Amino acid sequence: MKKYLEVFRLSFKMQIVWRFDVAMTMVSTVAHILTMWILWSAIFEGKERVGGFSLQAMLSYYIICSILRSIDFSNNISREVSQLIRGGRFSGHMVMPMNPLGFFSSMAAGESAFHLIFSFIAAIVCAAVFRINIVITPDITQAVLAAAMIVVGLSFMAEFRYFLGILAFKFLDIGFIHYMQISIIAFATGALVPLALLPGPVLFVLKFLPFTHVIYTPAMLLTGQINADEGIYGFAVLLTWVILMSVIAQFSYRRLRVKYDGVGI
Repeated sequence: MKKYLEVFRLSFKMQIVWRFDVAMTMVSTVAHILTMWILWSAIFEGKERVGGFSLQAMLSYYIICSILRSIDFSNNISREVSQLIRGGRFSGHMVMPMNPLGFFSSMAAGESAFHLIFSFIAAIVCAAVFRINIVITPDITQAVLAAAMIVVGLSFMAEFRYFLGILAFKFLDIGFIHYMQISIIAFATGALVPLALLPGPVLFVLKFLPFTHVIYTPAMLLTGQINADEGIYGFAVLLTWVILMSVIAQFSYRRLRVKYDGVGI
């Protein structure tokens, strides 16, 4: 465990050097909130509620979504792992006394922890500038449950993106898979539009998938749009998928690594 904590610490400290990346994360957060503020202000024109949301609740939802999107660096895992494999440089991770999944997950966690601070600041500034009264549930149980889901959700995304990355052991180019899953996940997580606005049957199916509970469910809990019972169900689904994805990723790595002829240890 200590070696993974050390990777986390080093990753966290590295972000201080890459200050431009931090600035871009803040700009991305602000741009997303600004876009949604303009869009939903127009949609709510002359309306009190849309899909059970008030304007302030909707904007609060997107502020939380923007923060969660900005701290998910798991996409870097699939890109880096696939590049290392294709470049023949993944061999170093195969002989390192550290599980590759644990290493890349710890790296992503360090990035997320650092950027969380600045994404939160950017969101608060946006709320003040655009006069958004952030709606947060007063229920401590829901807030704690949402926080737990965020941590578990980021763990799942790291496992999922790592699995996509190691597919480069078998496939020459996973670029198409990489870009296709970005759009699908953006929709399934509720980052584009609250899933509560979708038809009931579609939402029913999505609730069995892990992506729904990475952003949508925590955001709905924090804004008080759903109760703790629904949050517990989402947490159970997400935790089940985390365990399943870990097994799939580790099994796939052990099976596919024997086919690897990379060099550059």
